[in-house]
Amino acid sequence: MTTPAPAASAGSTGAAAAPFHPVLLGTDQGIYALARAFHEAYGVRSTIVARAVTGGIAWSRIANVVELTPDGGREEVISTLLAQGRLLREQSPQVPLLLLCNADSHAQLFAEHAEELGELYVFPHLSEQTLAQVADKTHFAQICERLGLATPRTSVISFAAAGEPGWTPDPVQVPFPVVAKPDNGASYENLRFPGYRKIWFLDTPEEWADLARTLAGAGFRGDFLVQELIPGDDTHELSVVAYVDRHGTVTALATAQVLLGEHHPMALGNPAAMITTPMTELMDAAERILGEVDYWGFANIDAKIDPRTGTTCFMEMNPRMGRNNYYATAAGADIVGAVVDDVVHGLQRAPRRGMREILYCIVSPLMLLHYVRDPQLRRRVLAAARRRTVHPLLYERFNLRRRAYVLVQQANHVRKFARYYPRPTESGF
Repeated sequence: MTTPAPAASAGSTGAAAAPFHPVLLGTDQGIYALARAFHEAYGVRSTIVARAVTGGIAWSRIANVVELTPDGGREEVISTLLAQGRLLREQSPQVPLLLLCNADSHAQLFAEHAEELGELYVFPHLSEQTLAQVADKTHFAQICERLGLATPRTSVISFAAAGEPGWTPDPVQVPFPVVAKPDNGASYENLRFPGYRKIWFLDTPEEWADLARTLAGAGFRGDFLVQELIPGDDTHELSVVAYVDRHGTVTALATAQVLLGEHHPMALGNPAAMITTPMTELMDAAERILGEVDYWGFANIDAKIDPRTGTTCFMEMNPRMGRNNYYATAAGADIVGAVVDDVVHGLQRAPRRGMREILYCIVSPLMLLHYVRDPQLRRRVLAAARRRTVHPLLYERFNLRRRAYVLVQQANHVRKFARYYPRPTESGF
């Protein structure tokens, strides 16, 4: 059974430090999980600025939600953040405002408006140049190559001229089946067309040709990656969450093995269940990767173990802590403490790695008995579940509306998996 951790008391170590107020931009469970972590550690309520009040952030007693208009653009986001910052400063002039986000496009927005936002907020951010490098998955592959780390074979297909008459995409140099995805998530995440999904699994060149025509017709003008399919089901996938301070030191780091990923087209690639475990070689590799760029802030790195060779293949790095960031908190990495010490208190703290093994799960843990096929891994999962199972949204003990939402969400997951991934496959697709 999932058991929530108790909220931090006013006498906790975190709450005794100088006060601050978190302002979080986003709508999903990752943003709520961040608000939860701040409340647990420091006893503070957060302000969430959101495009829509989804179930992940609704009805909360630990956050105040400021809702944007549904069709407002980037200018509205910035103007709302500035207005909210001025209001909070008027109410409590001496309390620092800590601004964070958890989406590629929002990280880009912070980079572009860092000076303007910095007049009211403290926050980690990348320069526009560094962000462009980090968001570019081709550049990430080049970093891994320099460091001797494996990555999938990849064809980079440019759609820059896709609007011109007679345009056809360059040929794919990777044998099918393949995985296809945008090179830069920020340039793709707001695009919508029939059949839209985050990641594509393609069996044949004809399927790629159909997708290329669809992308061109939808107005996509960035680069698309067509990658070698690394075999292995969801349990071969690995995740890293890290925080790099203003001095370039990785001060919080956690790793987890994916047990089950979401398979709905709109959520493909998001883990639904993970087991945290300290993988030293993966942690060391992540530190080496982050040391290759002028990094400041949260990072999420995805990797996959190739069952043919046992090699860890590095897939991508994102300039955010990720939707499932709470696994790092539960494992003991203290990612919120890392950012607070760095940008609020101006302290350079000792690095901390998440060493606790826990089961992180947004679906019913019973589903894992069906999808985790390896007997040894299944035993580890059961042992971790007995120690502690964490659902990021199950925190406010007597908030019945939120608990009802989680139950409905878990029932919906059963239906979605029955439709999109009824049984585990060798490829995970």
